[in-house]
Amino acid sequence: MRVYAGCRAIATVRRLAEGAGFGYTGDMRTLFLAALTVSTLACSAPQQQNPEPVSHKAAADLQPDEFAALRRAGVDRGRLRCAARNHWSDSMRGEAKATVDGMLAAMEKAGAALDDKAKAELRKDLVDKVFWRMVQTQIVDGELHNLGAVAVADRTLPDGRPMLLFRTAFTAEPASPDSCVQSLVAAGVRHIVNLYAGPMPTEALEAGERQAVSAAGGSYFTAREHPEATNFRENLREGDSPETQKAAMQAVAKLIQEQILNPNGQPPKGHVQVHCGGGMHRTGMVVGVLERCWNRTPLPQVAENYKRHVGWRSDRSPGGFEEKNLEFIANFDCGLLRPAQAQP
Repeated sequence: MRVYAGCRAIATVRRLAEGAGFGYTGDMRTLFLAALTVSTLACSAPQQQNPEPVSHKAAADLQPDEFAALRRAGVDRGRLRCAARNHWSDSMRGEAKATVDGMLAAMEKAGAALDDKAKAELRKDLVDKVFWRMVQTQIVDGELHNLGAVAVADRTLPDGRPMLLFRTAFTAEPASPDSCVQSLVAAGVRHIVNLYAGPMPTEALEAGERQAVSAAGGSYFTAREHPEATNFRENLREGDSPETQKAAMQAVAKLIQEQILNPNGQPPKGHVQVHCGGGMHRTGMVVGVLERCWNRTPLPQVAENYKRHVGWRSDRSPGGFEEKNLEFIANFDCGLLRPAQAQP
């Protein structure tokens, strides 16, 4: 996965270098050497032109309660082209820094003159760009779909079947007939809630998702168009004052009420899919609150579900686990969602 991420970073490096002032004349040699450095560092391993896709059957699958929810809703797991697996590599940031340091060294060797301030700024921008390309490649090319399924209490479809909330990460090729997204739409998903609005270049994936669900008569909610509804995690990371906590809880409650329980303010006409980037943090917080406060799932089970979807293996290998996210779920005021479901 690191190979593909580094190779994809070349285009990003080219655009960023051009934007930083490396022109189309003699300095193109500098840019070429920078891209060549990325190729050497990240693309030296042999690559298959058409690598075989990873089958969801080869990885850990859904939990027994999830299989039961699918059966009650009449959804065939075998027809869902979505893997339940997830993983988080903690080496990507270091790899991105090493790659960028090599690129900058090649630029300087080729004669690019950068003062310390300009070099530091360029390094920071390049590291971020390369890192997020690596993250997206790990998620999408690695088929880390992070599939989960929850039967939403007291919510049924027009035909009487229970409504399901599917959780995923971003998945590849949403326009492809054999993709994860298309299989979810075929299973009855009629509303997709995309909580991601970060730096990964996901516009093409988002457009494919929107088209897939719209073609089935469904709807699409994206954080890029509603940042006020989805900035709760960033706000909590910047501070955890009582006021910030309250505002985040209100935002999550509103999101659950208006986009999951009553999509677009209407009774559900199909299942709902929710995801962020990797299906870990925002998605985990929203699903965890719904499980605890709406479904009345015991907190220990909610915590286990959260940890499973962030790639947690042990305290020494926590994956993408963030304690504050789990604390938010545990401390959430369930009365904001539905007083009758509030827990002690």
